Amino acid sequence: MNKLFYILLIVVVAIAACNDFFEEDLTGKIVTLVAPTDGLQTSNSSFTFWWEEVDGASKYNLQIVNPNFEAIEKLVVDTNIAGNQFEAQLYPGNFQWRVKAYNSAGETPYTVYSLVVDSSLSVEGTEVILSSPNNNTATSETEIDFSWELIYNATEYNIKIRKDSWSSGDLIASDNIENTNYSKEITEEGEYFWGVRAMNENSTSLYSTRSFFIDRTDPNVPAQTSPAHGETITGTSVTFTWTRPTDSGSEVLEEIIIGTDSTFTVGVLEEKSDLDLTYTKSLSEGKYYWKVKSIDKARNESAYTDFRRVTIKNEK
Repeated sequence: MNKLFYILLIVVVAIAACNDFFEEDLTGKIVTLVAPTDGLQTSNSSFTFWWEEVDGASKYNLQIVNPNFEAIEKLVVDTNIAGNQFEAQLYPGNFQWRVKAYNSAGETPYTVYSLVVDSSLSVEGTEVILSSPNNNTATSETEIDFSWELIYNATEYNIKIRKDSWSSGDLIASDNIENTNYSKEITEEGEYFWGVRAMNENSTSLYSTRSFFIDRTDPNVPAQTSPAHGETITGTSVTFTWTRPTDSGSEVLEEIIIGTDSTFTVGVLEEKSDLDLTYTKSLSEGKYYWKVKSIDKARNESAYTDFRRVTIKNEK
């Protein structure tokens, strides 16, 4: 029993040592904060917290408190992220923010900066952080819901929606509203741009903009190129390829289905989505059937192609 215990202990220690070996030691390193600068006083309420990346770090911990870390009244943000930027809206008051880097082998000390958001009524220079729909998304819905984050000193917002271009496209909507959400029925397919700005009686912010695509049309059926129907392939690795007809809708990718039955009701071996004109699969000796269909970003689907049969033979 004692011998088994020591063997297990050695294995555990060896595994831990291996884990530390593959993670760089962060001792002596610090996180350099970039923006907002230390001691900044501003009437802006939207911020991109930014710091320099630390070699060997896997993630960073960001904390924002009001008014400071010596006498915390409110924890505003406490988040772990893999990148080196984080967007947040703050209200008027005194804040401190800090960042540390870490990995499985250790961590750096926190670097701390101070920040003051004053109670000025100006929203000039404030960025409205848009929430939904996501940028460059596609949908087949007719009722589109828009939302954005609150600006503390804004009394209302203007939302504009344009077709084809933000700068010169046809104006679909322009409304002033007091809350941070808005719905609009849009029936015509195409690309749209939307923007929101904050306003009060003293000032106006710039527009924050995004685009989205309305697509309710099924994409065209792709065309299989190889293997040819009835082709025999020697080996185990098969690369299936196809072409995609020109489509005026949203971005298109494909789904392939491979099986041992031409009806694909039994013996389905593979069903793989989000493919871009090719797919490679290892198959054992035998007869197989395959077909593909297109699916666009709005989740509209084409019909499947006709099936093709391919025979796999072992190398001699």
